[in-house]
Amino acid sequence: MEPTYVAKPWGRTDIPDAPPEALPLGEIIYRANGHNLIIKWLHTAEPLSVQVHPRTRRRKHEWWHVIDARPGAYIDLGVSRPCTRDELAAAARAGSLPDLLNRIEPRTGDNFYIEAGTIHALGPGLTILEIQEDSDVTYRLFDYGRPRELHLEQGLAEAITEPQPIAAMPGPEAPFSLAPLRLDAGEKIELNTEGAALAVLTGEGTLAGRAVNAGQCWLADGALTITADAPMHLFIAEPRPPRPTSTE
Repeated sequence: MEPTYVAKPWGRTDIPDAPPEALPLGEIIYRANGHNLIIKWLHTAEPLSVQVHPRTRRRKHEWWHVIDARPGAYIDLGVSRPCTRDELAAAARAGSLPDLLNRIEPRTGDNFYIEAGTIHALGPGLTILEIQEDSDVTYRLFDYGRPRELHLEQGLAEAITEPQPIAAMPGPEAPFSLAPLRLDAGEKIELNTEGAALAVLTGEGTLAGRAVNAGQCWLADGALTITADAPMHLFIAEPRPPRPTSTE
């Protein structure tokens, strides 16, 4: 898969080999076209907007793996107590919406599954692998004074307003499955998948004879062999058949 480099106001300028036109670099995006998956590397220097994704039509579930968390990094995930939608809207307008959210200090290697409808935001100082459904619908609720459009009415209509358990990995009802894979130098493994996306976190090797390096994503169809030239750590994401979604 070919990467797309995207500048963001919250992105970073210290990412090696980032194209000058994509600075500050916020996202490196890989699209598994036809397989309902988007894979991103996210680099944050400032807080991202507080947002929510729809849980009815054009839903979007996503998952985060913390590649790196610098001192002071945080994640806001869900509300910290039961809230009304009017209360959340008033807090967003007053600039205090983050105070109502469940703030987490992540560590390198942590995983978070974000169910559609969960209010969430990344803080500064993070490098994140994000895997999500292929939907571009995002409702921005609060943006730290940046002059971007907000979507309070649409977003809060979709938002989960009660605290929820935090899952590390997608469950059996999720629209995609995830599996970590670690290979020692010289190790070889056979894969047999249909439309799986491989996100390489560390190491180097070959996939079906082609060079593979950290920071890349590959689409694997059918029987393939991965060989590690150096210790490799990757995640394999596979889409599941679509399930009916609520229209309430």
